[in-house]
Amino acid sequence: MEVIISNYPEELTFPQEYIDNVKAAAEMVGKLYDVENGEVSITLTNNAYIHTLNKQYRGIDRPTDVLSFALNESEEPEIEGEPEVDVLGDLIISVERAEEQAADYGHSVRREMAFLTVHGMLHLLGYDHMEDADREEMEEEQRYVMGQLGISREDKAEKEPEKVAAKQPETKKGKHKSGFIAVIGRPNVGKSTLVNTLIGEKIAIMSDKPQTTRNRILCILTQPDAQIVFLDTPGIHKPKHKLGEYMVKAAEGTLKEVDAIFFVVDATQKLGPGEMFILERLQATKKPVILVVNKIDLIERSQALPIIANYTNKYNFAGVVPISAKEETNLDSLLTEVKKYLPEGPQYYPDDMITDQPERLIVAELIREKALHLTRDEIPHAIAVDVDEMTTRPNDDVYIRATIYVERDSQKGIIIGAKGAMLREIGALARTDIQNLLGSKVFLDLWVKVRKDWRDRDGILRNFGFGDER
Repeated sequence: MEVIISNYPEELTFPQEYIDNVKAAAEMVGKLYDVENGEVSITLTNNAYIHTLNKQYRGIDRPTDVLSFALNESEEPEIEGEPEVDVLGDLIISVERAEEQAADYGHSVRREMAFLTVHGMLHLLGYDHMEDADREEMEEEQRYVMGQLGISREDKAEKEPEKVAAKQPETKKGKHKSGFIAVIGRPNVGKSTLVNTLIGEKIAIMSDKPQTTRNRILCILTQPDAQIVFLDTPGIHKPKHKLGEYMVKAAEGTLKEVDAIFFVVDATQKLGPGEMFILERLQATKKPVILVVNKIDLIERSQALPIIANYTNKYNFAGVVPISAKEETNLDSLLTEVKKYLPEGPQYYPDDMITDQPERLIVAELIREKALHLTRDEIPHAIAVDVDEMTTRPNDDVYIRATIYVERDSQKGIIIGAKGAMLREIGALARTDIQNLLGSKVFLDLWVKVRKDWRDRDGILRNFGFGDER
């Protein structure tokens, strides 16, 4: 990292330790964020000059501590044979303001100068603090870099400048991994149960019927050393209608977007044409594939090895982990195994975020799950749910009006039941899960409508959120 430090006005002079500390902090950011071949210009100035810049460029009529001017591309001509230089931009730091703030906070000017340099450098790299989430992320990055420098805002016993400059950090990427995992397999092998158990929340719906998951459900597991984003896909199967074609296309498309793949199989089922159909498609990917043998709680221990051998003879898996998602058996081993194949990288999502799906979609899926469960074989997947209204009332209760769509009048009668009994039961079960999800009391208003052959009609599928226009 080339750090060019100057002062303006030119007659200003500053202690050498200030200059050394600013340089060390800028170089540290370069090491931690892979911009060691970058270039940054840092101007040390006073309150009067930074006040002028604030008025000119930001419309602020007062001095501030640091200004950042990012440059996306260098205006310098490239030199043949020389490595490309990433010109990050310019930092302007008011030493006078830094001295004032150091006195206010009760720590050294050297510490304040380092902090302002780190703050400004992160702005050049694209970090911001306008929104709460962005501010929290930037504050965390600042704490991380200052920690690598050996300086904390509260600690007055700071290291000598030359030791700070000489410190060689572990890169942030070396400490943290993050990546995307596709969870694939035949319908009803327990993919949704596995993902829900891993993240500790019910996001993907579960049923003993195949093809329950219709959308790619993005679920997020955040741990101290890694953030793993699971894409729980629809089961890969031979489609019988346009909805099925969409589901298979969504599942296969996911394989191109991820860092690794979980191929989940059912230990109680023999390897058959459905599994071979998936294995053939996996031959085209270069992503590491981990064989996840689920439901081992339902077989004898002696049966596991022959089952595994049957699969490993047909595909070169990166790893094999037998588990029980329902009983939470061997899940730690599964996570340890997949972390071997995750790239080093930052945390993409906040700690408390477990899915990117809007609440309306999750609510609709929870209602559909209960309808599938209660009607069992009477309505095999001819059910869609659309949330028409979802509002919070003055007393903080949530009113939800949703419509259950079926394909036949006879199916409508099954969903409603004798004197509305089935619909009331669907609503009661769904309401419990929705209240757990939202943390509020819920009034659930369910309606049933017929949309003839909706699974084979492109326009209706798009209205329900399926198809290429998603």
